[in-house]
Amino acid sequence: MELLTEIDFSRDVRLGVADRTTRAEPESWLRRKMRNRSRMAALAFLLSTLGAALVAAVRAPFVGGYVWLVVAAIASTLVVEFFTIPAYERTRSLRPARHLVVSGAIVVLALTVTEVIKPATARVSMLLILTAAALSAGAVLLRYFVAAPRSTLLVGDRTGVGHFIAQWSERSDIVMKGICLVGDDDGPPTSDLAGIPVVGRLGDVTAAADALGVDEVVVAPGPSLSAYDVRRLNWALDHSLVELTVATEVHGAMPRRVQPRMLGRRLMLSVRPPRRPALALWLKGVIDWVGGVVLIAVLSPVFVAAAVAIKLTSPGPVLFRQTRTGLCGRPFAMIKFRTMVVDAEDQLSELMKLNEGAGPLFKLRDDPRVTRVGRFLRKTSLDELPQLFNVVRGEMSLIGPRPGLPQEVDTYDDWIRHRLQVRPGMTGLWQVSGRSNLSWQDSVRLDIDYVDNWTLRSDLAIAAKTARAVIRGDGAH
Repeated sequence: MELLTEIDFSRDVRLGVADRTTRAEPESWLRRKMRNRSRMAALAFLLSTLGAALVAAVRAPFVGGYVWLVVAAIASTLVVEFFTIPAYERTRSLRPARHLVVSGAIVVLALTVTEVIKPATARVSMLLILTAAALSAGAVLLRYFVAAPRSTLLVGDRTGVGHFIAQWSERSDIVMKGICLVGDDDGPPTSDLAGIPVVGRLGDVTAAADALGVDEVVVAPGPSLSAYDVRRLNWALDHSLVELTVATEVHGAMPRRVQPRMLGRRLMLSVRPPRRPALALWLKGVIDWVGGVVLIAVLSPVFVAAAVAIKLTSPGPVLFRQTRTGLCGRPFAMIKFRTMVVDAEDQLSELMKLNEGAGPLFKLRDDPRVTRVGRFLRKTSLDELPQLFNVVRGEMSLIGPRPGLPQEVDTYDDWIRHRLQVRPGMTGLWQVSGRSNLSWQDSVRLDIDYVDNWTLRSDLAIAAKTARAVIRGDGAH
């Protein structure tokens, strides 16, 4: 029975591809796109080799012509990497740079220890290798900042696909171009789900991916889609240059906490518990205090300008203090520049009927209580600068979960209270992911994900994304 199913599936795929071939242009858009992606990778590797060659040309008169052998070795390594990396990984993988540095360092060290080359020669060789690796990695990082949204074809039953749509519908970095619906053969035909067109069934995946020109096929396993179906689908996409990704039910864990392993010929995912090392937490505290002091000193002219603008344009104090909940539920007075009229809290009850937020949060895009200067301060996030004093006092962190109001915290269940295990932050995943545009559920999920997966490296990444979000004004109002 399984063999018959496999034959039927393969026949469906072949028929789908053949049917597409008879109606398509001589070369599909997908293949042109993948060919261009390969050209981009080839160009990046060529520039890396030329960069090393330029350094070699400068150093050759002083150290000898052996440097050109190093350049040739770099070029050979990059050619091998180009043909061994999958096409969809060529412009986003750091493997070539990593292999250049590791293998190059091992070879140079071995030749130096065995006295085949002199230390001066080893230094120049490493300079060439690091130059090529830096240029290769730079091309990947450049793609990260200018990359277009990732287009996907969803495969699964209504429930599995529905989860993708619910989680990704508000994301700008993922474009869901179509759905191949599984397990609906006996039901009425469906033209779309939540506005995303249904373009076929399981046997149409290859042809649909080709026709839509997607970057990735995302599969949601379920009762109607077995592991054998996924394996056959992998075979069908083997020559299509499209990445196949299978979703799991492991939520909230970063890849570094997930380790694949085999248990009785079954692929399992081992999830490590979240841990926050004491030394790393101490370093985070030091970074918060030093960073807060430095930023206060550097931004002192901005503090003065904002204070003068607030004082001249509306009556009342310059600063606004509000009780928020910090580490382990302890309350503290959070400081911000005042952006609303003095009696803003008294007007809140009248505006509750216009609340645009979900959960315990109050959101109103065009809040009449916001002053003219306050609107500018909110748009540029300058109203949050006084929180640096909260950071220096140890009540907040530069990066962490959003500080909640006491009335919000009173509604928390055990799940949501998990976000109180670290100090709240001036910025965090909630800010770089949309800020006021986020729903209450998304805000909580991001905060819990941050607590579970925190590292100093992730803080640095959030800091970089915050700068971009503030400059663009994403979700600020």
